[in-house]
Amino acid sequence: MDANNTTDWRDNKGLPECMMYMLQNEIMCDVTLRVGDDRTPIKAHRYMLSSRSAVFHTMFEGSLPEKGDIILPDVDEDTFRDILKYFYSDDITITNNNVKEMLYAADKYMLAAVKGECETVLKQTAQSEHATKALQTAYQYHLSELQKDSLDYIETNTKACLLSEHAVSLSRDCLEIILKSDYLDCTETDICQFILKWGKHQCELAKLESSGGNIREALGSVLFLIRFPNVEMKFFSEAVASSCLLTSDEMVSIYQSHFGVISKAFPSSLRAPVTKRQTYSINRYGQITGPIGTSGNQSLIFFSDKDIWLKGVVIFLPYVAPAGYNYGFQQNQGSINISIRIMNDSNEEKFHENQPTNYGPYNGEIWQMNFSKPVRVHSMRDYIIQMDDIGHQTYCGTNCNESVTDQQSGVTIKFKNSKESGGTDISQGQFAGLSFSV
Repeated sequence: MDANNTTDWRDNKGLPECMMYMLQNEIMCDVTLRVGDDRTPIKAHRYMLSSRSAVFHTMFEGSLPEKGDIILPDVDEDTFRDILKYFYSDDITITNNNVKEMLYAADKYMLAAVKGECETVLKQTAQSEHATKALQTAYQYHLSELQKDSLDYIETNTKACLLSEHAVSLSRDCLEIILKSDYLDCTETDICQFILKWGKHQCELAKLESSGGNIREALGSVLFLIRFPNVEMKFFSEAVASSCLLTSDEMVSIYQSHFGVISKAFPSSLRAPVTKRQTYSINRYGQITGPIGTSGNQSLIFFSDKDIWLKGVVIFLPYVAPAGYNYGFQQNQGSINISIRIMNDSNEEKFHENQPTNYGPYNGEIWQMNFSKPVRVHSMRDYIIQMDDIGHQTYCGTNCNESVTDQQSGVTIKFKNSKESGGTDISQGQFAGLSFSV
C-alpha cells in the first residue's frame, strides 16, 4: 500500500478537533464519570478536566483524591456533555432553554467564562416577557445586577410578565420581591388574578387540592402584600370571597375599606407605575450659543445619587444662521433623525432609540426627546449618553454645570467627560438636559 495514500484522523485537524475526536472515540480515556439520575457512564481524560476546572483538579489531585468512577448525580447528561465539549474545544452553546442548567454546572465547576456567557443570555431574557425566569435564576445564584434588571423590566411590563408561562413557577421569595414593589404597572385586580393562578399551580405541584386554605398556606406572609382594598369589588366577591382564601374578619375589612374604613390587615396605597409618576428635569447649560465646532458622535458620562428612571433628553437642534449672516453654509430648515444610546459602565447598551424631528426658524434651539420607555439608572454608577452624528452644526450649551440638583426631587446628577465624544464635554456641547422620575 502506497504510504502517500494513507490518512490519519489527525491530518489537517486543529487541536480542538483532535481533542474532541479522542473524547468521542474514548481514546486513552482514564476516568469514567457516572452522570445524572441514571448514572450514565461517560469516559473522559483527567488531564483535560483538571486543566479546565479547579474543582476537578482538586477531585483528582487533592489531599483526598477520588478513586474509581466519579459519581455526578446532580448534573444531567445533556448538560454535562455540553460542558465536556467546552472543556475540549472551547465551544459553548447557551440558549434560553438550557441556561439555568448550564449556570448551575458553571457555578459548580467554577467556570467563569461559561458563567459569563450564561449571564449574557439571561440579561436578554431579563428584557423580555420572560423576565420572571431571569429573576428566579438571578435570585438563586445571587446575581444582584441581573436581579435588578429583571425587576426593572417586570415593573414596567408587569401584565405581560405575569402572563408568561414561567411566572407561575416563581418561588415564594421571588413573588415577594415583586409584590413589595410600589411600581408595578398593572391593576391590583390583575395581581390578584395572578396570585390565584400561582397558588393553584403550587397546589398542583404539591399534589394538593386547590383550596383557598392550601393557596393561603403556599403564599404565607406574601398574602399580606396584596392590596385587596384596591381590587375590583366584583372580582373580589366572585373570585376571592368565595375561595375561602381570606378569613371572615379579613373579608369584612376589605368590604369596609370601600366605605372609607382603613383595612388593618392589608395595604391600600396605590401602586405608582413609572409611566404615571411625576417627571422632573434638570438643565446643565448656562447659556446657548452656536454653531458648535464638533464632529462625530457626541457623548457624556453621567451618574445620579439616587435610583431614577430616565425618561428623556433635551438636545440642541441644528444651528440656523440669523438673516443676513453667511457662515459658509446654507441651513434654514429641514428634518433630522436623532439617535440616542444609553450605555452602562461596562459599555453594554441599555437603550437605543431613533426619533425624527424638524428644525428651522420656528422650531427653537432645543428639543425635548421623550423616550418610548423609561431607562432604569441605578445610583452612583456611571452611564454614557450618546447621540449619533446628525451631519449638521448645532446650537450648543456653554458654561455648563458639572453637577445639577433638582430641588423638587432632591436628585443630583453629575457629569464627566467621555473619551468617545466628538466635542461635547462637561463645560459645553450637546445634551441640554435630562428628564426623569424617581
